[in-house]
Amino acid sequence: MTASAGAGMLASCQGSRTKPEATAGRRVLMLAIDALDPGILKSLIDVGRLPNFKRLADTGSFHSLETSTPPHTPVAFASMITGADPGLHHIFDFFHRDPNPTDAPLAVRPRFSTAETTSDGTDSQIDLGAWQLPLGGDEARNLRRGLAFWDYLTGRGIDASVYYLPCTYPAEKPPGPGRFQCISGMGTPDLLGGYGQFTLLATDAPPEGRSVGGGKFTYLSMSRNRGRTELLGPPNFLRTPDENGKTPPLKAELEVVCDPQARAAKITLAGNLVLLNEGQWSEWIPIEMRTGIPGSAALEVAGATTSLRGMVRLFLKQVHPKFELYVSPMNIDPSAVATPISVPDGFAGQLAKRHGRFGTLGIPEDTKALRHGALDERQFLAQCKLVLDERVAQYRAALADFHGGFLCFYFGAPDLLQHMFWRDRDPLHPGHNPREAELYGRVVDEAYIEADRLVGDALATIGPDDTLLVVSDHGFTTFRREFNLNSWLLDNGYIRLLDASRQGEHEMFANVDWSGTRAYGLGMNGLYINQAGREKHGIVKRDQRRSLLGEIGEKLLAERDGDELPVVAEVSLTEDIYPSADPAEAPDMIIGYARGYRASWSTVLGGMPRKILEDNMDRWSGTHLIAANLVPGILLANRELAADDPTVADIGPTILGQFGISRPSQMTGRALFADHKITKQA
Repeated sequence: MTASAGAGMLASCQGSRTKPEATAGRRVLMLAIDALDPGILKSLIDVGRLPNFKRLADTGSFHSLETSTPPHTPVAFASMITGADPGLHHIFDFFHRDPNPTDAPLAVRPRFSTAETTSDGTDSQIDLGAWQLPLGGDEARNLRRGLAFWDYLTGRGIDASVYYLPCTYPAEKPPGPGRFQCISGMGTPDLLGGYGQFTLLATDAPPEGRSVGGGKFTYLSMSRNRGRTELLGPPNFLRTPDENGKTPPLKAELEVVCDPQARAAKITLAGNLVLLNEGQWSEWIPIEMRTGIPGSAALEVAGATTSLRGMVRLFLKQVHPKFELYVSPMNIDPSAVATPISVPDGFAGQLAKRHGRFGTLGIPEDTKALRHGALDERQFLAQCKLVLDERVAQYRAALADFHGGFLCFYFGAPDLLQHMFWRDRDPLHPGHNPREAELYGRVVDEAYIEADRLVGDALATIGPDDTLLVVSDHGFTTFRREFNLNSWLLDNGYIRLLDASRQGEHEMFANVDWSGTRAYGLGMNGLYINQAGREKHGIVKRDQRRSLLGEIGEKLLAERDGDELPVVAEVSLTEDIYPSADPAEAPDMIIGYARGYRASWSTVLGGMPRKILEDNMDRWSGTHLIAANLVPGILLANRELAADDPTVADIGPTILGQFGISRPSQMTGRALFADHKITKQA
């Protein structure tokens, strides 16, 4: 439910929208730090390495925070935002599926769970030969259902500012007289509409290039220390598709001139000149990609958009003997936004004017580049530091400007650093390398120490009458072995292939014989029944579905690794834990893997390698996508809680309670402080 759609419901729930006299000037600060694990946090507090966390715990409270099922960042934060479980907000994974896509030959189509781009319903256009001027446009839509807790704040005239919180793209203005500022977080796309695609330009790349998940290696031809190429952007939105329905991409010219002796290069990108030494990062470089439509100047005067603006960051990896240049994903330029990433519309531009351009991609730290070798560990950590510096500058400015109402600031780096460097602290991980462990074994601890500095900034800001909440959405653990769920389903007779000899060659279920397939896995923790009348080629009758789920669940719980360790710790039928879930969206079963195990990358998009279990040799070596009870988050506050079992769904009602707003009917969480009634949820 968007803010506009929920305005009527909001008015009926809250009554008067004037600011209550008792809460005028009250401040509530929420510092959201992704993936802080209570065990690691406590151990570092105990040895004196987190003085600010210790101070907050000693003078207030420190609890484990029950996370969502499944324990995904967008799922857990959607629960915080709405004060309810996925049965209301309908975010169940990073990926959902369309069970009945109309475009053949796909039988099941994966899609992002938190946002989508849809047509505004206006298909009319002016055709100008090879060009077309659209009279309407596409619209980004937030797929999180239910009202956000800040809708109730602004509706009562209480100001709210939200920075980078997951599940806030596209940024939407809530109703009411309260001032609202928001910059969108995880889920915000790059300029190509995805989660981020890097480019590595290299003289030793294959001439035809090489694509990997989340990026591509592009051949750069050099002659006499000079090279020229083009960065490809999204499709040219003013060009008419050809006979095959394809539209040529927008482009940005890039030229490289290497110093013949020094390890330096001059790079010209979209008319911007940059001088870089080997091992140096650039600032954000603006890119304007012109459509080339005739008469563009006149059209722009008339208000038409004839170009697209974005930005990239460059890293000069190597100059001699081979040349390598990393180009970040094309971020939306906050100075000239191409899609709604902030509220008000100009808020992103105000931040850029005050602090300089900053990364707008939902996950700006490029883990994909590290996983595929476009950046090494030191270079990736340097990129993370650049992102952190941008965010900390904005955070401290937001604290300085915080005079009343609600402020939330989110930091995601600890999650990504634990994903990428966990094996360096786990000697039993199959990818553990003692030499790398010596270099990077302290990266995770340092992320917690950096988080402690953020807590120190918060403690220096709040007064005795203010409320401070420090929350993480889930904890963390090791990811040693990957489980190919669809391979297991095939081996157990629940999937049938069109050509068994070609197992493992396809993803997106391209080799699946749906007439003999009863179940399939998609996303990180989801299992679906191929149900008749729901799936495009469904065969399982509705009255057979539950018994089939029970059978599969029993077998999954009995699955053992070679050394008799269980692979799956728990299975949950979605209809039992979330009775109001939409079966067209939700998985039929949520699989909670045991510690050390996780669904394979192949499982996520419908692949099925020949092995069911494999060692995880990827740099992505830590996880939280397992059984929820194994990876709780954390909640610290500057006052005592009246409950010792807080959950992510309690955060929204707790914040509202601090402003004298009773729990709305949509919320199933509780207000956690003693001056509000605590009722244990069933």
